[in-house]
This record gives sequence, C-alpha cells and structure tokens, in this order.
Amino acid sequence: MCGIAGYVCSATLAGLPDGPAMVSVLHHRGPDAAGGHAARVAGRQVFLGHARLSIIDLSAAGNQPMFTAGGQVALVFNGEVYNFQQLRERFLRDTPMASRTDTEVVLKLYEQRGIDSLRELNGDFALALLDQRSRRLYLVRDRIGVKPLYYSITPDRLLFGSEVKALVAGGLRPELDTEGLQRYFVFKYTPGTDTLFQGVRRVPPGHYLELDLDTGRHQLHQWWVPGFRGAAPGSYAEARAELRELVADATRLRLIADVPVGTFLSGGLDSSIIASFLRGNNRITHYCASQDAADVAKEGTVSDFHHARRLADDWGLRLLPVDIGAGNLTLPQIETTVRHADDLIADAAQIPSWLITRGAAATSRVFLSGMGADEIFLGYAGHQLALLWSWIERMPRPLLRALAGIDQGRGSLKAFRRYLYRLGKYGQYPAYRYAIFSIVGDFENSASVVAGDREALADFLAGYFPEGADPFESYKRFEYENFLQKNLAYMDAMSMANSVEVRVPFLDHRILDFAWSLPRHWKLGPLGQAKKILVDSFAADLPDYILRRRKAGFGMPIRSIFQDPAAVWRLLDVERLASVAAFDAGHIRRLVDSHEAGREDNSSIIYALVSFQAWHQVHFGA
Repeated sequence: MCGIAGYVCSATLAGLPDGPAMVSVLHHRGPDAAGGHAARVAGRQVFLGHARLSIIDLSAAGNQPMFTAGGQVALVFNGEVYNFQQLRERFLRDTPMASRTDTEVVLKLYEQRGIDSLRELNGDFALALLDQRSRRLYLVRDRIGVKPLYYSITPDRLLFGSEVKALVAGGLRPELDTEGLQRYFVFKYTPGTDTLFQGVRRVPPGHYLELDLDTGRHQLHQWWVPGFRGAAPGSYAEARAELRELVADATRLRLIADVPVGTFLSGGLDSSIIASFLRGNNRITHYCASQDAADVAKEGTVSDFHHARRLADDWGLRLLPVDIGAGNLTLPQIETTVRHADDLIADAAQIPSWLITRGAAATSRVFLSGMGADEIFLGYAGHQLALLWSWIERMPRPLLRALAGIDQGRGSLKAFRRYLYRLGKYGQYPAYRYAIFSIVGDFENSASVVAGDREALADFLAGYFPEGADPFESYKRFEYENFLQKNLAYMDAMSMANSVEVRVPFLDHRILDFAWSLPRHWKLGPLGQAKKILVDSFAADLPDYILRRRKAGFGMPIRSIFQDPAAVWRLLDVERLASVAAFDAGHIRRLVDSHEAGREDNSSIIYALVSFQAWHQVHFGA
C-alpha cells in the first residue's frame, strides 16, 4: 500500500500548496517511488501526488499517477484490489494494459463503467481520481475503511491525504478541536468523521467525496451499505459451510503479492484460522508478540506467545517472537507512535503493532491479520456483558451496588472483577449502558477527565442504542463505526510507518455482510460462547488448546507498568495538561491514586492522558 496526497485551489488563492512536500512527508508509506501531476481544470489548480510501496508489479510501469490513454483521467491509488485479475478477465480482456497492476485495472474500469465501477472492487483502498472530461474530482474510501483518507475543505481550497501530516505540509495550520476531547477520552479515539484537528475530517468508509470543479461544490455519497445481503443461510450447518468457503477465499485472495508475505500469529482463534490455510507453505513467516511471565501475571491475562509457539511446533510453522515488554513504554516510544498516528489513538496495541511491524519488515512486506473477527462475530467481553445483563438485570439493586464496590486492580481474576464492577456500576443506566459495556476503561472516569457536554455524549451513545431496541442489532453499527475504525486506523498507521502492508481477511466485505445476516445466538451462544459459529466452523482444523484458550488482548502491559507510581508520574504531566484545555487536574490525580491503590483499573485512561500529552507536544509544541 502507498500514500496519496493532493489539493484543489481556486484562482483567487494567493500561493499554491507545496504538492511535492505533501508527498515527501508520506515517504514511509511509499519509499519505492514518488510522483505528481498538476493540471488546471475549470480555472482551478489541481495536484495529485503519490508515494509508492511496490507490492504488485514491482517495475516502473506501476508508478503513479496513472492516466488513461488520452490523459483526461488521472488516478492515485493507495491499497490493493484483490480481485483485479478476475475483473481484468471479465471486463477488460480486450483492453491494452501497460502494467500488471491492480491500479491500472481500477483506472480502465472507471473509464469503461464510471464511478459505479467501485461496486465491482473487492479490496482495501483509498484513491483520488481526476476526470477532466466531467470536471470532477473523486476522493474514494473502501467499504470497511481499512485505508485512511483525510481532507480539509474551505471555499477556496481542498487538501487531502493518507495522513494529516500531508495536509499540514500543504499549508494547513493545525489547531486543536477541544470539543472533541471528551469523546477521545471515552473512546480512546475520536469517533465519527471528525479528528482532534479543527476542520480535518475523514472520508467515511464506503463513501466518496465528489467535488464539482466548475462550481466548487462538494458532496459525500455512500456507495456501499453494510449488511445489505439480507437473509441468513437457511440452517446453521449451511452457515458454517458458507463461512468456511468465504474465509478460505478471502485469505487466498489476500496472498497475492510479488513480495514476501507473513502473518501475525497470536495463537488466538482468528489468526490461527488464517494460519491453518497456510500450513505447508514454507515461504510464509509468522510473527508473535512476546511478554515475559511477570508482565503476563500482573496483567491478569494469558500469554499469546506460549500458544503461538505450541501451534507453530505442531504445524511446522516458522515463528519469530517480537518483544513488547514493559521496557518499551517510554515517552520517546509513545512520541514515535503518535507522530505516525497523527489522528490520535490511545490503544495499548499501538506500540506492539509498531514494534512487530518494524521487526517483521526485515523479512516480509505484506502481512495477514485476524483483525475484525471480534467486532463482526461478537467476540468481545462487552458483548458477553450485554448477554449477562439480560440474566441478572432483575437482581435487587443492593446486590448490583455491591458489584460496583469490587476492587478491580487487586486480587485474583482481575479481568472478571473488572467486568462485574462495570455491570454493577452501569447496569441501571439507560439503554446506552450497552455502549458502556464495550468501552475500554471506566466511562464516568473517562468522561470526567476534561470538561465537555455530557448530554451530547449521552445522546451520541443513545443514537446507537435506543430504548427498546435489540442491543445486539445495535452493536453491529456501533462496533463497525467506532472501535473497528479505531483498530484499523492504528494498524494502518503503525504498519505504514515501517513501510509494510497489513491485510485483513475477516474484513472482506462478503464476510461482514454474511456476519450481519446471522442471528445473535449463532455468533454469541446462549451461554455466552463468543464467536460461536467461527469456533464451530473451524473446530476440526484447530487443536483444543487454541479453541478453548482464554481470550487475551494484544497490547502493552499497561496495567503492569502503571502499578508503579514512579512510572505514571515519569510519563504524566498534569500541569501541562491543565494549561492546554479544561482538564480537571484534581480528578486526574484522584484517578491515579485510586489506580495505584488497586481500587480501580484506570490504566487505559492514564495511557490516554499520556498519549494526548505526547501528541500535543509533537503537533503544537510547548
């Protein structure tokens, strides 16, 4: 995958953005070649730029921008279209081609069929397409949102790019959007289409922005609607068989590359399913994050590497460990990750993702990941809590309040204690409690870190979980539009920082449509069996120690690290935070004290504070 950037400026704008500089700051996304195209269309100056990471057809024929034969249509493309060979055979058999790339297929297909040709593409991509015939510019994002695309638009200027830093290089003056801070601390990411930079937005997944160069008007169009498939398979047995075929085909398609391919193998269900299709393929290297036993014990979780190593030994896979222990959580390391993820994300998986892609880049350039299966097949603890709540909601309120008094940070079974605490504290909230069950970190503590409109926040959550609605139907859109987007954003930013590409077979749009069509009890079983149909569909392929293992999150051991008060205060500067926006310094200190005492688990909130602090330093200085 690559980086794209560009602009459209009116004739009245004094001075043009520096297009080559916009491309240059994306060099890490595309170190193999760089190109640009400038044109004057309808009195406006247009620039399309591209930084190339060569994956398919490594020759110069794959360099971009690409043009139609008459030069009237220009394209810069970031990503991959996995079915491009089938599309070439179906629609373009008699069309001359100058390369073997998917990019050229996308361009020629547009020339033949127009913007509706997007519906034929199975892939992960963001693209900018300039059509001088119709005097239109299109900014397009893939169905699921695997690849990012940011833009800032004013009456006389449009800037766009794969990362916000490209917009800054084009002349955008970064300003903090303080109104988005509360949502950031709740979600550990800015949900929706906004960012923490004023005026910088994301093109939504499955949408394209159309700019009329004659009038300067722009409009967003949704070109794909998730879950449009309709009815589920007729029986559970039929659904299992279809799921196996879909995952097999999605994995097969994502192996296409002219460079070495690897996987991220956690020893969990999802990555092990992907690895099961690669047994006997000695060209594939598998990578797993590794922590020492002390970190694992303090986190109250289980070791990924132990299970991945056992599976690799049993299957004869080549597995390499990448250390993600506590020693990697330093301010310089955090600053490195927030510099690359300039659309701020406070997910403890971000640093391990950077570390593992950096380590794996030495031998592979494309990786398959199991990301996405938890969101679409109901694999998170929040989903299980929602089911558990349906059983215990009639408990006497004193008993529920007793659950809220559980110490989360000390004692055995820490993870279960955190979940019981959440049920007790938020069970009596309105229907948006189901969102709170899935949010990482304590909702009230997170929302109270900085001043904000609490009523607007509640309305935002209630928009996903209206009273009386089936919460598991609501989870589909809630997970897709929020946590899935956060996870995809950090994975793209961290992998591209190391010039490697990550592909996500479970987020083939056919699988998402299939998953959304299934009844809840096929995904989350009656007794809380997470991803039930996924387990049942591949039970014959995987050993019991994979099928029955306890779920473990992929992230830095921040609970372990932040048990040490010195580590917290070495990273956190409350006075600096209070000088930036309406942070509640006293509340922050109370959160840290409660965390250190073991009464609450506020590790994710502390990490979000430290991440914001580092991000603000990187982008706004002192």
